[in-house]
This record gives sequence, C-alpha cells and structure tokens, in this order.
Amino acid sequence: MTDLLIDIGNTRLKWRAQQQGTLVGAGTMATGDITLAALDAQLPTQISQLAWASVAAPECGTVVEEWAVARNLQAYKAESQAQWQDLTNGYEQPQQMGVDRWLAMVAARAQSKAPLCVADCGSAITVDYIDASGQHQGSYIIPGQRLMVQALLRDTAQIQFSGAAVEAAVPGKNTAHAVLAGCGQMASYGLCGLLLEAQQAGYVIMLTGGDGKAPAQALGATYSGDLVLDGLAIVAGLVKV
Repeated sequence: MTDLLIDIGNTRLKWRAQQQGTLVGAGTMATGDITLAALDAQLPTQISQLAWASVAAPECGTVVEEWAVARNLQAYKAESQAQWQDLTNGYEQPQQMGVDRWLAMVAARAQSKAPLCVADCGSAITVDYIDASGQHQGSYIIPGQRLMVQALLRDTAQIQFSGAAVEAAVPGKNTAHAVLAGCGQMASYGLCGLLLEAQQAGYVIMLTGGDGKAPAQALGATYSGDLVLDGLAIVAGLVKV
C-alpha cells in the first residue's frame, strides 16, 4: 500500500506518494484549484496512510479532510511543535510558527547535526537558524518577488500594469519590467546577504521552495525542493530517522 504526503502552500499544493519510503508518484496543483474533484483526478486511489500540512486558508485543509473521510482514511495533520527529538522551536509561542518551516527544519536536522541555516524561498522567503545542539535561534521573514510586486500595485496609484510576468531586463526599461526587476533584485540580494553571513559564521545552508535553486547554485549550498514533505514524512512516522 501507499503513503500519501500533502503540503499545501500559499500558491500550490505538492503531493508525494511513497511505498516504504520509496517515491512512486508526485505532483502539484495551484492552491486556488483545490476541490474534491481536482484531488480525485490527480491523487492516487490506493492509499494506506495520509499525512498533510497546510499554511493556506482553512478551507483548503477542509477539502483534504473531506477527501480523506470519503476514503475512510485517518489523516495525520502536522502542526508546529515545541520539540522534535533534539530540535527545539525557538518561538515564544511555537504553534504560531508556519508548519512548513517547522517541517523543513525537522528534515534538515535529521540530515545534519551541524549549525544550520534553512531558507524556504516561496511566496515569502523565510530563513531559520539552528545551532549544533538543535536549538532554533530565530528567523527572518521577507516578501518574495511576487508579494513585493502586489504591494506596489496595490498601494501606488501610478504604478500599474497587467499581463503575465516575464523575465525582465535589469534594469527595466518600462514600468512593468522596472517593477519586476527591482522586486526580484531586492528579494535576491536580501536573501543572499543573509545566507552569506550565515556561511561566514559557519552555518550549513539548506534551501527549499520553488525559488531556491538559483541562490543554492550561487552559494554552492544544498537544495531540496521537497524538504517540507521530507519533514512531514518524519513527524508522521512514515520514515525512520
């Protein structure tokens, strides 16, 4: 039988099917497209165990729960915790940490006992620091390019454009390209500055998220697009560490 892992982010749902820890299927869909019919069309049918986590609107998780009930599956929902093995959540209120970040840290800590800097590059960019003892030392959260662009369009009367985003020349030669290039540069330089400081301080850098490949290559750091799903499998007891 097959274990199913689901990670619902702000912009997309990622899923992975595995048998005894071996990948047998994977896919994504836009978070806004999550419906029972969409899950039926894409997810495997022969499932023995389901584990899921979400940072999206509650109704997205409700659809996943309804999908599980229809298949008589007891679903495990991951939440941020104060402790996992020797990893200690440094938040004053641990449950307020985004569960995706917590799961990414669990997976990173399972891979290495070195001081770690874990960056998740998605709609928002998050950077978390873990010392060699497993103590989470704190975090940075900055907007990604898309969120910066949305803020400019929302709060400035004369910066407006429409149409699909394209890779803009740097610097841009029209308003759309100037906004896209500027926001992209701000997000990139902000992240890389933090990661370079962490490298120089002796941290091992691990990146995940849809926009994490480029900074990982630039810094010679480890990239894993499925770090959150890896952590989900660990806390749900679907893999041994």
